[in-house]
Amino acid sequence: MNEKKATPHILHSYAAKKEHLIIGLMSGTSLDGVDAVLVHITQSGGEQFTLKHHYYLPYSKGMREKISRVCRVPSSHVNEILDVHFGLSHWYAKAVNNLLIESGYKATSIDAISMHGQTVWHSPVATPFPGPDGEFGVTGTLQLGNASVLAKLTDIPVISDFRSADMAVGGEGAPLAPYSDFMMFGSTQEGRIIQNIGGIGNATVLPKGDQQSSIFAFDTGPGNMIIDEIVSLHTNMEQLYDDEGKIGKSGKVEEGVIEHFMKDPYYKKSPPKSTGREVYGKDFTQTFIEKCGEYNLSFSDCVATATAFTAQTIAHSYKEYILPRYSISKVLVCGGGALNSTLLEMIQQRLPKEIEVTTISAYGIPDQGREAMAFAIMGHRSLLGEPGNLVLVTGARVPVVLGTITL
Repeated sequence: MNEKKATPHILHSYAAKKEHLIIGLMSGTSLDGVDAVLVHITQSGGEQFTLKHHYYLPYSKGMREKISRVCRVPSSHVNEILDVHFGLSHWYAKAVNNLLIESGYKATSIDAISMHGQTVWHSPVATPFPGPDGEFGVTGTLQLGNASVLAKLTDIPVISDFRSADMAVGGEGAPLAPYSDFMMFGSTQEGRIIQNIGGIGNATVLPKGDQQSSIFAFDTGPGNMIIDEIVSLHTNMEQLYDDEGKIGKSGKVEEGVIEHFMKDPYYKKSPPKSTGREVYGKDFTQTFIEKCGEYNLSFSDCVATATAFTAQTIAHSYKEYILPRYSISKVLVCGGGALNSTLLEMIQQRLPKEIEVTTISAYGIPDQGREAMAFAIMGHRSLLGEPGNLVLVTGARVPVVLGTITL
C-alpha cells in the first residue's frame, strides 16, 4: 500500500471524483457471518447507489463460539476480546477478497472498505464514571475488528468505528442506517417502514415524501436473538436458527409468556432508543426458556412463542410510536428474519390489514445485504466529509461525520 498518501489527500481526491466503488462489511448481532457488498456510487445528476455484488461468508462453529464468549459477562476476558478483535479482521479480509474474485474487480479499483465491525457490547444508558473533575455519566459501544489488519490484508483503506462519533455528541450510536434507507427505499407515493430483523430488530420510518427531517428510527427489541439461542441450545449448536421458521410453524404460541415479557420497561420507553445482546442475550433467553417451562411448553412451542414475542414487540412499537403519527402502506423486512416466513406471517397478523408486509428483496436488495450496503453509503458520506447520523434518530445534539479512516 502507498503509505505516503495522507488522509486529507484521500478526502480531496475522493470528493473530486464523480464515480466511486465502496465495499460495505457487516456482521450483525445474530453472530452468523459476514456480509460484504460492492456498491457503485455516481454523483452526476444526484447520487445514485447501485449494488454490484453481494457475498456472504458464514462463521464456523468455532468462530461463532469465540464471539459469543466475548459477548458474555463476566465470562469474557481481555485476552479473548483481543483475539477476536484481531482474528475477525482475517474473516473480513477473506470476505472482501472473495467478493473481488467473484465480481471481477481489482483491489486497486476500490476506494475504501466501510467496516461496521462486530458489536459485542452496546451501552447507550449512562453509568457513573470517575472523571478528572468529578463523577460523570459515560456511555459507549464496542465493535471488534481491527481496521489496520484489514487494510494491510486487502491493500485498501478502511473506514471503521462509525458509532462512536454520534455517542460523543450525546447520541445513542444507533440506529445509523436510516439515511441509507431513505436513499434506497424512500417514496413520494407512500409511507414505509424498513424493519431490520437481525439479532436485534430496528425500524426506520420513511414517511411519504422526500424530507429527511421527518425520518426517525429506533430498536424495536429482540429480533432473531432469542429464537436462535433456543434452537442452538436445544440442538447443542448443531442447528443455529429456525430455518424458514419451520420449527415455529409446528409449535403452539403461549400468549401468557408473551404478556409476561411485554412488561419489560423498554417497550414503554419512547424513541430514540436502542438495545442489544447485553440485554436480550443468553441470560434473557434462559429466563424465557424457564418461563416456557412453567407452561409445560415443548421445544417447538417455545420457539413458536419466541417468534411470536418478536412479532409482538415489532407490532407494539408500530402501534405505540409510528401509526398514530404516520400513514404507513408497506413494511419492508430485511436481515435474517426476512427468511423466516412464520415470523413474517405473525407480524402481518398483528398489524392492520391495510399494511402489507414484504421484504426488501422485492426491491432488488438482498434480504441480508441491506446493512452492509447502508454502511457502504455511510462510508461514502464520511469520505465526502458529510454527516452520516440523523439527530432525530439517535438523539445526538448535532449531525457529525462518522468513522475513522485507516490507511
